[in-house]
Amino acid sequence: MGRRTLLLMGLGLLAIAGCGPLHPLSAASTPGGTIPWKALPADLTPTPVPSPQAMPVPPGTRACTAGDLAGVAVGSQGATGHVIASFAFAGTSTSDCYVDGTPTLTALDSAGKALLFTQRAPFFPPDVTGPQLVSPGPVPEPHTALKYGQTGLTIDWVSQPEACPGQRGVTIAKAVIAIPGGGSLTIALPPAPQAYACQRLGVGSFESPPIPVETPPPPPLPGVKVKLPESAVAGKPFDYLVTLTNNTKQPMNLAATCPNYEEELFADIIHGSPPLGGKHFYMLNCAPAGTLAPGRSATFQMVLNVPADAKPGTYTVLFALRYSNNASRPVETPVQLTA
Repeated sequence: MGRRTLLLMGLGLLAIAGCGPLHPLSAASTPGGTIPWKALPADLTPTPVPSPQAMPVPPGTRACTAGDLAGVAVGSQGATGHVIASFAFAGTSTSDCYVDGTPTLTALDSAGKALLFTQRAPFFPPDVTGPQLVSPGPVPEPHTALKYGQTGLTIDWVSQPEACPGQRGVTIAKAVIAIPGGGSLTIALPPAPQAYACQRLGVGSFESPPIPVETPPPPPLPGVKVKLPESAVAGKPFDYLVTLTNNTKQPMNLAATCPNYEEELFADIIHGSPPLGGKHFYMLNCAPAGTLAPGRSATFQMVLNVPADAKPGTYTVLFALRYSNNASRPVETPVQLTA
């Protein structure tokens, strides 16, 4: 069973794309009352993923000033010659306010002297931008995730001297962060590798945890019934029929959301033989089917290529539908292959 599941669900887009874009055959004739078969490539368009969104700021919320906020450095990390330092903010007043955009930031050394950095965009821009709601509450503990009502900010710098030949590194001890609504906060940083000013100082915009956004589930797949001829001939295509039934209580618009299908021919599927001729993924000819009312069915003509070197015997035809990573239970039907 694990082998069969792997055949349908353990495939990446590259593996699917390598199967060829078009069905190699053509249908000779279409049985009456069926939807004609067409050679259509599988639709491999990924399922859209919603963009992260910030917690909405209610209308009338005022802009935060420095007096409305408490800030703290919550950690830093370095890799491949770069250091990223993170700050977090929470509200100190009795009501919500908001911050927005990228603040002006001045780096200070341990003596409180301003370091000559030019500000640039961060190496890793925030996922969520725009106005960020700040609510009264405690600032986060170091190395903990932000909660709703808290906001954060990151800065980054280059820590390898090779990036700035002849320039000495400097230690960033504090950051003076200008708050867009007025005033500034001075926040001490924990010890971190030195910075090299020629590579400038990356400053991100205020960000907060994105609100949960669920990806819409794929539409339900119809039920599948497969009808094969009594036998097939090696080296020749054979027609078969697939009947799809809407087993849900809602209309099923196949023309708008047409599933791909997989069809395979196995010599010994129980013992894990590979499908003859590799993987085969295509798309149904859904346009004539239109919308299936609950309980209604539509029958599709299908065409399967039988390799010329297939030996006579009993084979298994596997058929399954799929939307992205949602696959139907495969239907396995025996067929006798003759020379």
